[in-house]
Amino acid sequence: MALSVRATISDSKSDFHKEFPYVIPPIYRKLADELLVELHLLSHQESFSNNLVFSTGLKEIYEKFTNGYEPNEHISKLFNAICNCNGFNPSEINSMSEQLSSKVKTLTKETLDSYMQVIKDKIKDKDYYSRINAIGIYKLVSQLTYIDDSDIKEIENETHKISDILGYQYSRVEKDISLYKSNIDKMRQALEIIALNSTSKNNK
Repeated sequence: MALSVRATISDSKSDFHKEFPYVIPPIYRKLADELLVELHLLSHQESFSNNLVFSTGLKEIYEKFTNGYEPNEHISKLFNAICNCNGFNPSEINSMSEQLSSKVKTLTKETLDSYMQVIKDKIKDKDYYSRINAIGIYKLVSQLTYIDDSDIKEIENETHKISDILGYQYSRVEKDISLYKSNIDKMRQALEIIALNSTSKNNK
């Protein structure tokens, strides 16, 4: 990924609106703005580089928070604009996310450690932490086929282990995952209220 050379967030926002000149529904506007700002800041961190876990986290966040977005054809356009205006390659993000997702489903408890070490070795000193990395770990663990979704303890153990291998503080990862899950619930509830209000209006 080529780091953005833009000096200010205003430049990134200007480029964003040029690429995505559409009205963003209010419920999704905050997400778009937060991701735009976060990617802008990350693009200027010398110790940051895109990797499989980060890409997976970014796609997970985006897909969950754009659930129900209309018109549907704007979903990919919005993602591309958020990435492009900050020097991130959306095709690379999508490809890396799919690569990790496919690989994770083939891993066993015995092969997980060595694969995560391969990822760590590729990252090297470009290991700047952001909440997006935590969500990448969350998504990764959720796709491990040898873990039962109801086995909370095992999920925590694997999340802790992966965090350690990648050099991330587990307490911080755990906090970011917890906040993410809480925000997802709030988003789901908000969408349900909007749907109910819409149905109510249509029935009048």
